[in-house]
Amino acid sequence: MASSGEQTGNPRQALHEYLQIRQLSESQDDAIRIEELPKLVNRFWDAVTRFFEFGWGASFHFSPRRPGETLAEAQRRHHLQVAELLRLKPNMDVADIGCGVGGPMIGIARASGANITGINLNAFQIERGKRRVSQAGLDENCRFLHANFMDVPLQDETFDAMYGFEATCHAPNKLPLFRELYRLLKPGGEIVNVDWCLTDRFDASDARHQRIRRGIETHNGTGTLYTIEQQVDAFRRAGFEIIQAFDQHGHHGNAQLPWYIALQGRDFSFRTWARSPAGRRLTEAVTKFLEFVRIAPEGTSEIAAFLNAAADDLIESGELEIFTPDFLVHVRKPAAVE
Repeated sequence: MASSGEQTGNPRQALHEYLQIRQLSESQDDAIRIEELPKLVNRFWDAVTRFFEFGWGASFHFSPRRPGETLAEAQRRHHLQVAELLRLKPNMDVADIGCGVGGPMIGIARASGANITGINLNAFQIERGKRRVSQAGLDENCRFLHANFMDVPLQDETFDAMYGFEATCHAPNKLPLFRELYRLLKPGGEIVNVDWCLTDRFDASDARHQRIRRGIETHNGTGTLYTIEQQVDAFRRAGFEIIQAFDQHGHHGNAQLPWYIALQGRDFSFRTWARSPAGRRLTEAVTKFLEFVRIAPEGTSEIAAFLNAAADDLIESGELEIFTPDFLVHVRKPAAVE
C-alpha cells in the first residue's frame, strides 16, 4: 500500500494489485473485508487518480444540473449548497470525509471561511491536494489528514460539522464508519453526506440488476452498495437524528439532464470530451500508442479500458433508474443533556 506522496509501482501493477485484493476481500468474511478494503481503495486511487483529474478536474463527483450549466458549475453550486445546509462560518472546525484532491474543500473553505480538515487514505491524492490548496492561497484554512476514515486518530468531539461527496461508498461497512463520525462530531453538530446508493427500483432478484451492481462496485473501488433505506437506517443506528434524506436528482435535478449525461457526451464541449464515450475510447487508443512508443507507463491503456467499463455500468444503471450517485442524508448528533 502506498505510504508516500508518490504513486507506487506502474499503473498496471496498481490495477492488478487492486483486482487481486478485491478478489480476496470478496471471498472472505466481514472481518477480512474490513481489513482488506482500505488497501483495495488505496490501490484503486493510485491507479486512477490522474485519469480522474484529466476527465473531472479537482472534484470527482456528480451534481444535479440546471439547463445551460456545465458539470463544473453544478459542482461549485453543489458545494455551496452543502455549506449553506451546515451553516458553515469562519472558525468552525469542519471535516471533509474522503476529500480526494481537495476540490470541494477549496470551494467550501473560500466561501465559508471555515477551517477544514480533509481526511484521505491515499497519500498521492493528498500531495496533489496540498498543491491545489497552496495555489488557491488557502493553507491557513485547509489541511489534510492521512488516515482511514474508519479509524481517525483524533480526539472525540473534534469537529463542529462534517460533509462528504461520494466517498463513504468506499467503506467496507457503513455502520462502524457512521459511528466513528458520530464520535468525532460535537454534540449538536451536523453532517451532510452525499453518496452512492441503490434506488427503490433496484430488484435484488433481477440478474441484470445484480450484474450492474457488481460492475459498479468492482470498477469503482466501492464496498457493497447500500440501498437508500439501508443508508438512512445505518445513520439512525449510529445514533444520529435524521433531518432530511433524499435523492437530489429526484428533488433538485432536471429530468432532461440526468446525472449520467456527464458520461454520455450529451453535454459535449472541449472541456468535457474526455468523459464522453468517444473521448474515453480515444483516450484508450492514444494511451495504447503512447505505451507502445514508451511515453506512457505500461498499463495506462488497461486503466483507461477499466474506467470505460465503469462508465458503461453507471450509464446503464442510470437509464434503468436503479442507482443514484447523489443520495443526500443530513443528520444531527443529539445535543448534550445538561
